[in-house]
Amino acid sequence: MPPLRAAALAAGALLVLDAAAASPLAPGPTTCALELSARDASGNTVLQTVAYALDRPGLVLAPLSPAARLRPRWQRLQTTPDPALLGPGAGRAPIEVTEVLLQDPSRDLVLLRAPGLAACNAGWEGTGDGRPDGAEAAPPARAEGEALIGIRNRDGYRPRVFQARLDQMIATGAGPMLLKIRIPDGGGAASGFVLDRHQHLIGSILPPPPGGDRLFACAVPIDRRELDLAASGAGRPVSDALAAPSVEEVSRTPAGLWAQALLLTRDDQTDQALRLLDAVATLTGESDLLLMERGVRRFRIGRTDSAIEDFARAAQFNPRRQLARFNLGVALGSAGRYPEAIEAFRRALEIDPRHAQTHYQLALALMAAHQADRAREECDSLERIDPALARDLRTALVF
Repeated sequence: MPPLRAAALAAGALLVLDAAAASPLAPGPTTCALELSARDASGNTVLQTVAYALDRPGLVLAPLSPAARLRPRWQRLQTTPDPALLGPGAGRAPIEVTEVLLQDPSRDLVLLRAPGLAACNAGWEGTGDGRPDGAEAAPPARAEGEALIGIRNRDGYRPRVFQARLDQMIATGAGPMLLKIRIPDGGGAASGFVLDRHQHLIGSILPPPPGGDRLFACAVPIDRRELDLAASGAGRPVSDALAAPSVEEVSRTPAGLWAQALLLTRDDQTDQALRLLDAVATLTGESDLLLMERGVRRFRIGRTDSAIEDFARAAQFNPRRQLARFNLGVALGSAGRYPEAIEAFRRALEIDPRHAQTHYQLALALMAAHQADRAREECDSLERIDPALARDLRTALVF
């Protein structure tokens, strides 16, 4: 009898992303990108990093880790419009950064004051951009598969601005929502910012772990209220205030732990990723998404029984999560537990009757359990939903 196709475990998780791939990618470049430079006593540039101008004069956002790098060596911070985006000869005189208004290690973010810097006119999500009364507008809901724009530090030949897609949104307990983004050019993003297709700033990119998958990056939303509060008060001189965050401040938060685990995608990194997920569970408790991620990692390296436990618990946490039932069925089928796999797929179809991969896997499980008539019925059902996949199924099965 044909075995269940365990590869569908990953395919099911990518259905949303693939469906969105036909929509046009977001335009670029952005108009608010800056370059933050640090100079030593002799005027030599000792570091450069991406930065972003806000919609209020004199305010600059930058990633904290690179901005504070080599702090003992530099004397001055300056910002200019990003020459990589504006083209040669389009730069303006650098503007001095005078104060640190906020350092947020959990987001790897620093808010700086640069008197004389004009406000950026590209808009901010939820600030009433384009509304004459300046009223606060509710930000649009994020959707998995949504086209995004990223701005990152230079990395060899990779462009500063990159196209991205929202791959997954993950709640981190009391902490900020985590945005996992897919980077089609495979260039990764060590630091930077994420914008929506209308060039509204929505998040800051967290530092990746060593060996992280460069097809992805993780970002956290930027808290505008926190920035407004910090900007309304006095800051501290750059020379006194700016300090690099410790590794623990960034990486040991729930969002930081999640971000590291999500980017450690190779099989030889599985145990490291599982330890990070266990650390998240210690801080915030288990969730259906955490159990799903842990189950997928265990399944991929052959720890099928443990994966079955994770998927079953995920389905208990959230009875309406169709993919938990689907993954549970694939794992059970891989273990030869066909009656249980059939039940898992049946319950997944109660949640989403038109999920083509579930019909496909259910037919395989029925055939493996010597229920050829019911397998044919599933083929017929799949034919009405996805004729191409139904043809593949009939080829795989011998009735």
